[in-house]
Amino acid sequence: MPKYVARVVPVRLRHTSRTVQAAERDRKILRLPERVWLFMLGGTSALPLMNFTVTGFSVVCVAIGLAYMLPGPRRRTALPLVLAAVGTAAYLTSAWVNGTSYLSPDVFAFASFALYFCGITVLAHDIERIATVLLGIAFGSVFFYAMIGTFLTSAGSVVDLWKYGVAPSATIAVLYVLAVRRVHTPAVVAALMALGALSLVLNFRSHAVICCAVVLLLLLSKYRRGALSLGTRVVTLGVFAVAFTWMLEYSARAGLLGGSLREKVLMQSDGSIPMLLAGRTEPPLSLTAIAQQPLLGWGEADNISHDAYVQAQHVAMALGFDRSFPFEYAWKLSDGSISLHSILLGSWAEAGVLAVLLPLWLLWACYRLIFVADSAGAWTPLMMYLGMQAIWDILYSPWSYNLPAVFACLACCCVALSSDGRHHDDAADTHLLMRLLRDNRTSRRRHTSEGKR
Repeated sequence: MPKYVARVVPVRLRHTSRTVQAAERDRKILRLPERVWLFMLGGTSALPLMNFTVTGFSVVCVAIGLAYMLPGPRRRTALPLVLAAVGTAAYLTSAWVNGTSYLSPDVFAFASFALYFCGITVLAHDIERIATVLLGIAFGSVFFYAMIGTFLTSAGSVVDLWKYGVAPSATIAVLYVLAVRRVHTPAVVAALMALGALSLVLNFRSHAVICCAVVLLLLLSKYRRGALSLGTRVVTLGVFAVAFTWMLEYSARAGLLGGSLREKVLMQSDGSIPMLLAGRTEPPLSLTAIAQQPLLGWGEADNISHDAYVQAQHVAMALGFDRSFPFEYAWKLSDGSISLHSILLGSWAEAGVLAVLLPLWLLWACYRLIFVADSAGAWTPLMMYLGMQAIWDILYSPWSYNLPAVFACLACCCVALSSDGRHHDDAADTHLLMRLLRDNRTSRRRHTSEGKR
């Protein structure tokens, strides 16, 4: 029996391992028909049905979303769905308490995220397939802004269209193509630098900073074969952000980056606005609204009381804003509605403290994509960019078209890259196989030694 086990078990293990690996390899290969199909499904997001929360892609996810509950090999986690449900309940409760509309787009933003998360999980079980759906969503966003647009892009200016519409989607498309072609890091760095330079010329500083930050992260991940610690990477990234901001201001003042950017930098650095709040002036209003009603919020931003609005102006002036600062122009849109310009702070101000849980989880997911995305191989640059762009959107941007679907793709990528996913399972299977082989070798050596005696 020991001889039989020693000879047969490794053969069976090798045969089983090869069969499993071949089946897994075939399952992972994304062939052209499936790639086109996933892209087309994501591209249905070009059809707007209800503001930014309901699109044609919502119909697709409704049709297949229940399949998320069926048993299968896909990796699933209930945490983002639970947080989305809590956030939606917080919005509905706040709307009921404050007497605001239940049909406000922000009320259903988290529910839309949950729907997209379930649908994308059913459609795509790995990074490449999720990225293909994301590419379709990016195409849908470009189509919407180019053909329909918002009041920010209605003028038809290339600068406005790039800044307020298509820049993130175009970057996703470029990084997707480079990943499919398995382009090496230098070419990816060159492409990101070119996109960052284009954004500087078109007066989109935040996008330029994000592109350059991803370049730095890619270089740090390659330096000394990725041996740099997380703390070193974070500190280096912070130093880069400060240095880049200083260089950008100097170049803009010298007129090296165009007249519009020079005028904007001069206006923001004329002493009437604190430097930390020059790019985003809304935090005093958001924090004042949160401080007055932290538990349930105001229902919606337009419901913030006049007293809170006036108090926020006093808080802003105490922080260094000049008395002549045009608060009405900066804190309100052209239609007179209040803009908090932050998904994180805006959710808290509108729906209370429970509504901030999902944005905080998404920030953690961004961290995973930025600093743990090395396991994604050729898709690492796209994962890093997706994480960096999402951090900016969560902290400094309002909800925009297709953003809940993009956040759902981010969450699905985070789950796919988690330690409970494919990489962890493969490592565990390899470890088990090696242990069995080692035990068989030990048994064979013991049997041989006993025979000699």
